[in-house]
Amino acid sequence: MNKNKYSADLVNKGFWFTEFKKTIELFNEGMSGKDIKIIQKVENVYLAPSADTGRRMASTLVKRVDALPDEVIENFLSFDIGTQKMINLIAIMENNRLFFEFMYEVYREDRLIGKKELEDSSLRIFFKNKVQHNEKVASFTDATLKRLAGAYKTFLREAGFLEVNGKINRYQLPVMDQALEDLLQNSEWQPYYKAIMGVA
Repeated sequence: MNKNKYSADLVNKGFWFTEFKKTIELFNEGMSGKDIKIIQKVENVYLAPSADTGRRMASTLVKRVDALPDEVIENFLSFDIGTQKMINLIAIMENNRLFFEFMYEVYREDRLIGKKELEDSSLRIFFKNKVQHNEKVASFTDATLKRLAGAYKTFLREAGFLEVNGKINRYQLPVMDQALEDLLQNSEWQPYYKAIMGVA
């Protein structure tokens, strides 16, 4: 499971669902991660606004897809869009330890106790706890932590897990495809299933 070091790199990365889907298509066509990085440099398949952004996107998206089980990659296009977005969120969680812990410790816990909304105070408490217990997170500036909180909410909204009404971020209950549920529940990926579905 996710043993990556804590990172604030999500402040510079997007949910990038369309690009994630494109990356999986390229993998399923037989391309390697190296091939995808080259084709992005030459053809700008992600329609990035600059070469630097394109390189960062290609590197990030290849890592996200690489992290997934082969069965998920091979069957990705057979899933509905909601499930595909869920898989993208799982890939982000696998590549970013801090975001995974937010999903497991905040989102999952909120769902378990029946909370209807993601409150800004929950994010502040989460980051405060990490700051107190980890030197790396303690080195993040307040501005970085605020940007991370914004990124986390954006990812949940784009994945279909939050509905925004003014300043209220109301939880939406995700529906997981049975095939994906079976795969996650019967593998080392079970913590991701629990985080996403909000179960014990």
